Amino acid sequence: MRLRTGLFSGKNILVGALLSAATASALATPPGRMTGGGSIYCQDPYYRVTFGYQLHCQPGGPGSIPEPNNLEINFSRGDNFHLTQLNEAYCIGDGTTRPSAPFRTITGTGTGTFNGEPATVEYRLEDNAEPGGGQDLATFIITTSQGKALACTQFLEGGNNQAHRATGRIAR
Repeated sequence: MRLRTGLFSGKNILVGALLSAATASALATPPGRMTGGGSIYCQDPYYRVTFGYQLHCQPGGPGSIPEPNNLEINFSRGDNFHLTQLNEAYCIGDGTTRPSAPFRTITGTGTGTFNGEPATVEYRLEDNAEPGGGQDLATFIITTSQGKALACTQFLEGGNNQAHRATGRIAR
């Protein structure tokens, strides 16, 4: 298992943390979505984190995120996060070929609940290879009124992040 040292390893990973709002709004975000799930290993107090999601890109500025958008993150010690509102979602990077998609990374922010209490999430999910285990990357920062509940960047131990081109009414 390859572990990434440090939270961000010098990359512009998250909209709220390292990618300024001006830079994010200037991105030419293609329409599309990312789906997937898997598991990553993080430092204590949550050793194993599993997640599943479907998140759409934000192609036309604020308020233009197609639905549905879902993100669930479960912790090995029983804690959980559920997304209730996707606030930002930018699809960036070189495209993928299997399947064809005009991006390989989705990064954004949202609000939801952590163990039933209000919380925010910042995320970055990368589709780097097929299959995704050991190749795809996941970053999650979950913040509650008590502080950070999770701050972790790791390669997927198992699972897959899958970028998709827009289809149906979203592609028009």
